[in-house]
Amino acid sequence: MIANFFKKSKPAGVILIISLLFIYFFFATFYIYTTNISVKLLANRLFLFCLYVLWLLVFNFIISKNKLTLDNLYGLLIGVIFLGTFYESLFSTNLLLSNIFLLLAFRKIYSLSSNLNTKIKLFDAAFWIGIASLIYFWSFLFFVLIYVGIILYKKVSIRNFFIPIIGFIMPVFLYFTYCLYLNELPGFYQKFNFNFNLDFNNYSVVKYLLPIILFGFILIWSIIRVTPNIILINNRLKQTWILLLNHLIVSLVVVGLAMVKNGSEVLFLIFPTAIILGNFIPKLKSKLLRNVLLFMFLALSISVYLL
Repeated sequence: MIANFFKKSKPAGVILIISLLFIYFFFATFYIYTTNISVKLLANRLFLFCLYVLWLLVFNFIISKNKLTLDNLYGLLIGVIFLGTFYESLFSTNLLLSNIFLLLAFRKIYSLSSNLNTKIKLFDAAFWIGIASLIYFWSFLFFVLIYVGIILYKKVSIRNFFIPIIGFIMPVFLYFTYCLYLNELPGFYQKFNFNFNLDFNNYSVVKYLLPIILFGFILIWSIIRVTPNIILINNRLKQTWILLLNHLIVSLVVVGLAMVKNGSEVLFLIFPTAIILGNFIPKLKSKLLRNVLLFMFLALSISVYLL
C-alpha cells in the first residue's frame, strides 16, 4: 500500500513524488487557464515547475540532513499533497522564490544543533531571510527563528546575537545601494510595506474550508500525540521539535497577515506542517490507519477541483 512505499527514503519514492507534483501542476494549469493557453504560458509554467522541483529537492535535503523525520518520505509527500490541495500556491512566483530562500535559511537554522561553523550559519540564515524579505516583506518574521535556535541549541553569546542582524542588513543594504545608483529609491521603499489583511472571509469557501479543517485537525492531533513523547527525551530531537513548533507559529502569523488570501499564502505553512505530520504518521501502529490517512489527503487534493 501507499504507506509502505513511502516509509523508507529512497530515490524511487522521490521520483514518484516529483511525478505527483507534475500531475498537480499540469491539471492546475489547465484548470485555471482553460481559455488562455499559449506557448508562452506553457513555457512560463515549465520554468515555474522546475523551480518547484528545486524547492522540493532542497526541502528533502533539509529533512534528511537534519534528521527532521525518521527515514521516510511522508513529510515530502504531504508537502506535495499540500501544494496540490491549495493549487493557487503553484502559480505564485514571488511566494515561491521567497520560500526557496527561506528554505536555505531554515537549513542553516536547523543545523545549529551541531557545533560546526555556528557563526557562518547564523550569518547565512539571516542573509537568506533578508533576501526573502525583499521578495515578500512578511518573510522577515522568520528572523525570530534564528534567535529561538540560538537559545534552544545554547549558542548564546554577544557575538552570536549581533551576527544575524549584520547578515540580515547586508542584502537590504546592497539592494538599497543598487536602487540609489539607478535613482530608483521609491522601488526600494515599496519593498517595506507593512500592509496586512485580517479578513479571513475567503477561507469560508468550501474548497478552502474543508482542507483547512481536515489538515488543522490532523495537525493538532499530531502535535498532541507526538509532543509529550519527545519532550520527555532530553536530547537534540527535543530542541528541534520545540524549534519546529515555533516555526509553525511564525508561519501561521505570516499567513494570517498576508494581504492576498487566495490559498497561495499557505506555502509558508508547508515546511513545519509536513514535518510534524511526517513524524506523526509512522507512530500510528495501524497500517490501515496510515494508509487511510494518506488516501484521505490524496482524495482531498483531488476533490478541491470539484468544489
